[in-house]
Amino acid sequence: MFITRFFVILFSLIFALVAAGIALAIGIMAPELVSMSSDPIEKFAFFAVAFFATSFAGMTAFVPAAVLIAIAETFNIRSIFYYAIGGGLIGAVAWYMSDISLQLENTTDLSPVTYGLQLVAASGIIGGFVYWLLAGRKAGRWKDPYAAT
Repeated sequence: MFITRFFVILFSLIFALVAAGIALAIGIMAPELVSMSSDPIEKFAFFAVAFFATSFAGMTAFVPAAVLIAIAETFNIRSIFYYAIGGGLIGAVAWYMSDISLQLENTTDLSPVTYGLQLVAASGIIGGFVYWLLAGRKAGRWKDPYAAT
């Protein structure tokens, strides 16, 4: 039962990180989407930013998210607020620990991101919510052999 739960946790964590990265990419690109044409280069730029944002979310959030998940599994924490607030805090801490806005300004021709902290916190909340939907609702159930799956 534990091995099955481990793979569910791992899959859900990866899926939540991808969802947070896509949310971050959409937030970064939203001002540009109004003026985006059907030019394939602009579409490629969107997917490049999405890949960069997903990579950023994965690099900065994997270990802290795994710690929060281990705590939730140990203490049977199944609250949606735990995962959403935890994701938002991970995003905010990642924002303050990195120079992501400077990297974006130096590597892309996008307009400067003015609400970066809010974007990473919102993407963290979305990632926490996605994880809760997939695995967090059943945190710690693997320890009870009589629990319904």
